[in-house]
Formats: sequence, C-alpha cells, structure tokens
Amino acid sequence: MLTPVFALSRLAGASSLALSQGLTRPLAAVAARRLHTSPSAADGQAPSPSPSFYAHPHPRVGFVGLGALGSPMARRLLAAGHRLAVYDSDPAAAAALAEEAEALGAPGGGGVEGVEGDGGGGPRVEVARGLSQLARTPGLTVLFTVLSGPEASRAVYTGPGGLLAGEGGVSPRIMVDCTTLDPPTARELAGRVRAARVDPGLAGLPPLQGRGRGEGEGQGRGEGPCSPCLLDAPVSGGVQAAETGCLSFLVGGDPSALPPLRPLLGAMGRSVLHCGEAGDGAAARLCNSLVTASVMAATAEALALGRRLGVDPGVLTEVLNSGSGRSWASDTANPVPGVCPAAPASRGYRGGLRCAQLLQHLALAARAAGGAHSPLPMGARAMELYQQVVDQGQGDADFSVLYRHVYGSGGRSSGPDSGWRRDEARGAEAGLP
Repeated sequence: MLTPVFALSRLAGASSLALSQGLTRPLAAVAARRLHTSPSAADGQAPSPSPSFYAHPHPRVGFVGLGALGSPMARRLLAAGHRLAVYDSDPAAAAALAEEAEALGAPGGGGVEGVEGDGGGGPRVEVARGLSQLARTPGLTVLFTVLSGPEASRAVYTGPGGLLAGEGGVSPRIMVDCTTLDPPTARELAGRVRAARVDPGLAGLPPLQGRGRGEGEGQGRGEGPCSPCLLDAPVSGGVQAAETGCLSFLVGGDPSALPPLRPLLGAMGRSVLHCGEAGDGAAARLCNSLVTASVMAATAEALALGRRLGVDPGVLTEVLNSGSGRSWASDTANPVPGVCPAAPASRGYRGGLRCAQLLQHLALAARAAGGAHSPLPMGARAMELYQQVVDQGQGDADFSVLYRHVYGSGGRSSGPDSGWRRDEARGAEAGLP
C-alpha cells in the first residue's frame, strides 16, 4: 500500500506521534487516501531531531550531484541550517556552492538546529576531493545523490573510487539516491550498499532502530544495524519545485531509515510517499513519467487544435482547468508562452525537465514494461514525439517545447511557425523574456 510517511499537516492531532513512532495501520489507511502537504516543509522549517539523536558532535549531510536539480536541493538544505559535505564531477559547481554558503555566514547555533556543540563544525560546505573521501567524512549522517541516470549511479556507488570503494567502511548509515533509475538497477545498488559496513568511529547517526540483527558494529557484512542502507527516492516536480522546496519524494526501501530523513526531506520537499521495497520508488517514478509525457503531449495537441479552430490558448486553458481536462501540464507547466508566466514556456522553454532527460525516462519505462510484459501504446507514441523534438536539436529545452516543434503552435495561417511567432509576441506583450 502506498503510504505517505512524511506529512506534517495535522491529522486528527496524531501526526507527530505517527511520524515518530510509525503510522499505525488505521492511520495509514486514512492517510493513504490523501496527499498531505505542509507549509513548514515547503519553508524548509521541518523540525530537527534532538541532540541525542546524533552520534557525532558535528553532523553533516553528504551531497553528490550539483546540477540543475541537485544545486537547488542543496541550497534548500543550507537554508534550513544543515552543514554539507559535497562532491561534483565539475569542481566549479562544488566551489560555487561553497562560496555561496560562505557568503551567507555561519548559521546561528551550528549547522543543525538543536545539536549541541555544532558551532565549531567548520565551514558550512566542505568540498571533498573524491567520492570515497566523501563517504568517509566524519559525522556524515545521510548522503544524497542526484545524478543523470543508471550508469552514473552505478559509477558513483560501485565504480573505482566510488562511494563504496574506500577501505574501513563508510560514515553515513543512510544513502538516498534521488536519480531516476530502472527498478533492477535500484535494487542492485541497494544490495551493494547493504553489503558494505558503517565505520562506527565516523558515523553521524546511531544504529537505525527496527533493522534486522547484524554482526558486531564494524564487523562482517550483511543487513543489520552495522550496515548502511540505500533508499531509491526519485523526485517529482522538476527544477521549479526544487527551488521552492515543493518536491515530492517517491521512496523505496527500508522504512526504518525514514525518521532521520524528516528534517532533510522537509527542507527540500512537500511530500514523501513510501512506495514499498527497494526499487519500488524507481518504478513509481517511471510510471509518473509516462503520465507526465503523455498528458503534456495531449495538452499541447489540444491547445494547438483550439488555436487553429480560433480559440485563444488562454481561454482554452481556462476551459481545461475548469473541467476534467485539468492537469499539471495545463495549470502549471502550460506549453503556450505567456499563458502561465512562471512556466518554462514563458521563459524561452528554459529550465524544467529537459526533453532528452524525459526521453531517457521513457526509455527506462519501456525497458521495465518489456520485462513485465506490459504493453505501452501511449508511452511508445510519446517516445516517438519526444524523439522528434530531440532530433530537431531541442534536447536541452523543457519538454513543453513539444507544443512548438511537433504541433507548430496551432497557427491558422500557412506554415507551422506562424502560430509560434504569435505566441512569442503574446509573451513579449506580457513583458516576458
């Protein structure tokens, strides 16, 4: 059953108890029917654990991948008062984050609210020279990775010099991969992480409660309190949601790892849904991508048709949003320039989910569907459309650019570009770039 495990809105006055001790079955059944949101989560003010929660006087959060999505996520953690240890394959990206954090000055009372003795914890952002060094940073509580795809995740976790390559064990007990993966890769990496061990002298967290019995701390391998765990937690919402702290995390893996993540996920997102075992978060993300791609294509198609039939895109958008045609593609990421000022379409199709990235997600979904013998007629057509866009040189544009490059923007005069030019003019009249 899909269980919202992070939802800070009051639920019959029992949410704090449910979050700290685990949802009871009746409460989970009620919560599963609703997606709760939290103003405090969106503001990056989720409550931090008590000082005794940590096993190190200067806890830090690890972060790998400071690209278009990872950078705003890391900034949200900084804004919430957490100290970071980071690595990126582009040293300039890590250096820029460190300089930005230094300019902000030291947070009051230390990097993690309520942690005694953290005032001397060093710089707000510590840049690691390599992945294996990062994984052995003293006091690392949780390590996040936000990468480009399955190959990158395999290299970062299991490659030469990767997070698991160092001798003596790792410092974080919890690793969270926010990369969009195929389920088999997510499960494979979870097993590789589970086979590693935690160095008790470096660990930022005490052993997780609720995990199976393991061998003595720092000895042997296998699941248990001495072994780290990896959650697959791909995100939904895109760059704009990352910047505003409104991401949704789709989590697969050990539920006992969720309580320590509350203040961290609360700083970056609005909701967390525990989808099941390892790989189930990845599976849910691919299904979501199928819907996102297909609905955007249908929305662009309808708006282009409406324009050719003489209906203004803004008017037709109101029609869609007032009825059963309403979707995220129509009310938030509208593909017509000028209709939604904050949408990528109104910013030259910059930002958001890149066409090439979405195409990669659809390919992963197709591979997973093949293994499950599940037909994807809509998904296959969506892949064809986005392949056209990428072939036209728009792989780095937001995926709503489909409106321009496949449907010609719905212009009624000869040639598909005429409607696009009128849409550009519409955006310019509204004072949009």
